[in-house]
Amino acid sequence: MIKEKMEILTDQETKNMIWKKRDTIFYKKGVTDPDYCVLKFTATSGRYYCDLKTENFDIK
Repeated sequence: MIKEKMEILTDQETKNMIWKKRDTIFYKKGVTDPDYCVLKFTATSGRYYCDLKTENFDIK
């Protein structure tokens, strides 16, 4: 399990950076579609299972 901070990026520069032409399947108006945004995921910590116990960890 990963815990994170999620941000919604709507600036045109970021949207242009990851846009692929095939994305028009989902966003008919293209890279400027008002419904199109970028989600930025930044992991902060997590937990995993090992040897019949759980372990927590931080991500720096």
